[in-house]
Amino acid sequence: MAVYKIKAGTLEGKILYKEIAAESRAELELTLEKEGLYPIDIRLKGLAKEFLSKPLSFGAPGAKSAELLVFNQGFATLLRAGLPVVESLEILVGSCDGAALGQALRDVVKRVKEGSSLSLAMGASPAVFSKLYVASIAAGEKTGDLVPSIIGHIEYQKRIDAIKKKITSSAIYPVVLALASIGVVIFLISYVVPSFAGLYTDTGAELPMPTRALIGLSDLLKTYFLLIIAVIVAFVLWFRAFARSRRGTFFIDGLKLRLPYLGEILGGYAMAKFTRPLGMVLASGVPLLEGLRMSKGVLANAVLEEKLERIITSTEHGGSVSDSMERERFMPLLTMRMFAVGERSASLDMILVEIADYHDQEVNHRVGILTSFIEPALMLIMGTIVAVIVVLMYLPIFQMGASI
Repeated sequence: MAVYKIKAGTLEGKILYKEIAAESRAELELTLEKEGLYPIDIRLKGLAKEFLSKPLSFGAPGAKSAELLVFNQGFATLLRAGLPVVESLEILVGSCDGAALGQALRDVVKRVKEGSSLSLAMGASPAVFSKLYVASIAAGEKTGDLVPSIIGHIEYQKRIDAIKKKITSSAIYPVVLALASIGVVIFLISYVVPSFAGLYTDTGAELPMPTRALIGLSDLLKTYFLLIIAVIVAFVLWFRAFARSRRGTFFIDGLKLRLPYLGEILGGYAMAKFTRPLGMVLASGVPLLEGLRMSKGVLANAVLEEKLERIITSTEHGGSVSDSMERERFMPLLTMRMFAVGERSASLDMILVEIADYHDQEVNHRVGILTSFIEPALMLIMGTIVAVIVVLMYLPIFQMGASI
């Protein structure tokens, strides 16, 4: 019997961490469903087992963002036309292009027919339906009207997709430039440098120390090439397993936020993702603390999630949310002041939308600045490396010419 480490969510939006023994993953999922929990992350206990519990994948196993957008637009249209939830989902299953989304919808229909709520049924497919989406559906169920929650999520998804496209498109040229430059350096060290080394060996000329060091580096790379590749692959696999562990997740997420300049971009992106859905659920009539629990998962950062959990606990024992956030340094100072004003004036839902808009603009602005800086910086760095290699290879020729 294996022991699984579970990260699961409740209908109220709380995140629970548990260890459960089960004969199989299917039995484990059935146990969680009976307890009213939807699984967010399931791993075998132990670092090595965590790595082996999931197949190596370089792509997202769930539905594409465009597929979810089309589904939500159709779902909102059918519900607005007065169709029941189950009938709407059955219609959308037939018109679904993606295999992952189609299977998830069939599972949702099955669970809802068995008596599960829609949010709990969707939460059982975390690879397809995000924690934010499940929280939005749960908020709609509480208010008795799913359509505003779905439309709000559609707008949120469009904004997040726009930011992602901005970041992706801005990163394409620097990445291509970096790969091309690395390729040139590898070519110089593996082909050009050995050619020059053979020429100098035939002439019997005494080489200067920098040139000998470069030739030694080239010989080292050629001799131990397979070993170096094996070490790199082993490190990548170890780091992947470490990043999946709870300790590794906290370390990496904390490092992301501490990175100069880039940490501000990632922190602003997290705040935009957090404040917009929080404003949505508050506008639906959900209490603030419950809204914080629902929106916690969208932060996608273990350090920020832990801070928010402490904020919720502290507020439950008395005090305002803004004061607790200030103690935890959860938000930037300007954002924190806006949040405090919204909390005091009972207009927090509208203020949160303004905060999200502000962070969206800041992220776009900072990404633009970073891109304009990275491109020339990469060209300068890689150009300098290439120039140094070329100069070191011609240095003996310069010395011989000077001695004539």
